[in-house]
Amino acid sequence: MNAPHPRKNGNGISLRLDDVHFPHVLAPVDFSAGTLETLRYAKTLADKSEAVVDVLHVIHLSVDRNEAATPRRGLIRTMSEGVQQELKKLVEILWESGVEATVSVREGRAHEVILHAARSTNAALTIMGTRNRSWLSGVLRRDTVKRVIKNSPCPVMVLRAGMTKTTMNTTVASSQCQH
Repeated sequence: MNAPHPRKNGNGISLRLDDVHFPHVLAPVDFSAGTLETLRYAKTLADKSEAVVDVLHVIHLSVDRNEAATPRRGLIRTMSEGVQQELKKLVEILWESGVEATVSVREGRAHEVILHAARSTNAALTIMGTRNRSWLSGVLRRDTVKRVIKNSPCPVMVLRAGMTKTTMNTTVASSQCQH
């Protein structure tokens, strides 16, 4: 499956996926430091596979039961519009080539929205970044990446934050693909 000597593209990303074809790639992003790397990697895969890439951002507002939920819809709409515009700009800048991409912003719990998007778009692969967190924040926060890997209908490629063009550290976690 993997070629002995990977080819590098203009981003300095080496991929050995000559026999693999991903027609549809889901790239959830969160505007963290790893977002650019995730998008670059998705573009590289799309170039090799002629894939359609769905870029997804999830907004999750935690509203206390005592807080008024009335302004929530307006706030989410305003946030979604702003995020969608910024993502479109980012995708246009990074992907000057003819890669077919969609940009969407959804509300909800990140892992649930990502899993729903993977199923509804029939994604062949999900590419997502992970943040370098302290052990305490890992204990206190729900781990979106782990939940996506565990329940995904397709393979999940996880890119560790802080990668450079010359050193790409990836983990490919494969769940049973339902394609």
